[in-house]
Amino acid sequence: MCGVSSLDESVDVRYGNGAQLQLSPCGCEFTLVKPADPREHPLLPPERVRQRSRFTISTYKELVVAALDFRNKYASHPYLPEELIPPFFSIDSAVQWPESTSYEPEFGPRGETMVRSEDGQAALVLSPSGEEFTVEFTCSLSHNQPHNMQCLGRDADSSQQQGSSLICDSISDHAEEVNQGRRSRRKELAQSRSPQIVSTPEQIYQSTTVVQRHSCCAVAPMWAYPLSLVRLHWTARLSRDVGAEGGSRSSPADIEINTSDTSSEARKSCLPQALSLTCPSPHWHRFKEHSDLPTEPVKIIWCQGVTYRILSGAVPVIEVSPGDGSVIRSNGVLNSYFTHLKPELQSEQVCFIFSSQK
Repeated sequence: MCGVSSLDESVDVRYGNGAQLQLSPCGCEFTLVKPADPREHPLLPPERVRQRSRFTISTYKELVVAALDFRNKYASHPYLPEELIPPFFSIDSAVQWPESTSYEPEFGPRGETMVRSEDGQAALVLSPSGEEFTVEFTCSLSHNQPHNMQCLGRDADSSQQQGSSLICDSISDHAEEVNQGRRSRRKELAQSRSPQIVSTPEQIYQSTTVVQRHSCCAVAPMWAYPLSLVRLHWTARLSRDVGAEGGSRSSPADIEINTSDTSSEARKSCLPQALSLTCPSPHWHRFKEHSDLPTEPVKIIWCQGVTYRILSGAVPVIEVSPGDGSVIRSNGVLNSYFTHLKPELQSEQVCFIFSSQK
């Protein structure tokens, strides 16, 4: 299996038998191209299936769940339909992280460094290399209507706004402005003819655990403070183990915080919120009719256990995670140079040159 996630958070999955599954940017719809049948004429087009993700039949359920899991691992906002995600109950979507003076780090068997929120709803684990981190947090399932739960974190407004305005809505801003009045009138007419969907308290508090992986070179504000906590201890541990001469190296992932005085508000984070259960703009979903690799900008590629991450910015950066805890990263504008950062307390750093010339 090979999975590709684009900047618009759509997903393209290729399987060894030739099948292809494409997931819409919002995750609520998919199309599956079945593998060619050797008994049929080779010029016949392959069979295509297009369904809503939450209503997929049992035949495709395992494939859709795996594709959603891949999407949610790297997306800014997960898509969590209760038909596919086993829920439990949780209330608050804001977490409080410990103070730096009282924080006692947890260390994994391979050298990982962990910090947990005070209520245990979220945890951040820094990889042994200090270049990647994993977050595990509680997230409410997707709903048809926005509920009344308010996040008390300082980045709540931006998080909720980003979650509600899906990338599907921004594919054509001009067309959106032209048709806004017409759609508004149709929506008012439809609402007058059909009853409103109201989420029950049980639906509001249905939650699940989401695991995401991020690069320390691209940190969302909600993870900045807990990441700074674990990096302080990671750096101190590195300095003790390799000595002052080989000491802690500077890294683009380093985050400075004021360890002597961190307010309670600064230690509070709003966890990522799930997308709406139904996409507000399904007419913008576009699925490729051919089997070529995607031409739109790519964010994540996973293939045979290796993760390739492209960090967009003024100077794009390519990161490769082979799966052994190390990270291979391109060096900015000199994108033909890559540095291999190994997890053995950074005792080994190998710089090599990649050339595309034959």
